[in-house]
Amino acid sequence: MFDGNMRRASYFVEVAKAGSKGAGKGKGAAAGKSATIRAPEKARARATPAPARRRPTQERSQRRFESIVTAAAESFARFGFADTTMEGIAARAGTSIGSVYQFFPNKRAVFREVARRCMELSRRSYAELLGPEPLAQPWDQLLARFIDGFVALHRDSVVMQAVWRNLELYGEYAEADQALLRELVEATAMLFAGWVPQLSDEPRRVVATMLVNTVAAMMLVLVREESFGRGEAIVAETKLMLRRYLAVYLGEPSGE
Repeated sequence: MFDGNMRRASYFVEVAKAGSKGAGKGKGAAAGKSATIRAPEKARARATPAPARRRPTQERSQRRFESIVTAAAESFARFGFADTTMEGIAARAGTSIGSVYQFFPNKRAVFREVARRCMELSRRSYAELLGPEPLAQPWDQLLARFIDGFVALHRDSVVMQAVWRNLELYGEYAEADQALLRELVEATAMLFAGWVPQLSDEPRRVVATMLVNTVAAMMLVLVREESFGRGEAIVAETKLMLRRYLAVYLGEPSGE
């Protein structure tokens, strides 16, 4: 059973490897395309916000499309959705307003593309953070790496900052986000199946749900408490809380 669940969890590792190989072969939207986790067709349809008006196919158009999305993410993150304009996005991207409308019918459509990229980044980062042998390493070390990895994304990724700053627009991508959370919960439950095979399916999913949603909630608290300088303390407390919670099921970490 351990080997079987190792293979299922390694599914995400193979996704990460594919993304790493693809990242060096293309530019812009093409980079890392193969890193998308292959969920069933119906699930993928639910997990993807409405597409842009037109997807570019030529390299020049792809570069312009990428510059527009990057400029939009920067504006949403810095100024907020309400104070970002299509004209401002065009100016920041160094292109014409007509080019922006060529790809996107309105500002909400641009935001949905930014949100889509944020979710793809989360999915790909989950896979990369698993590492080559996720079930062969101490669970507390893997937990710390996951938390630190997503905190780094919050700090460094402009698409993630754009989404977290504009949570009033959650309805624009709620269905896709909830589908992604279910996907990550299922993958996390597979890890528990390897660590504690005696734990039945439903309790594994409950524990995995608690873990994934606690980390997601921590990200929200980091946004809300950012101006108070409490980020490091919040991360440390989250790690402590989850270590004590998971120790009930996984045993005390080695060395303790």
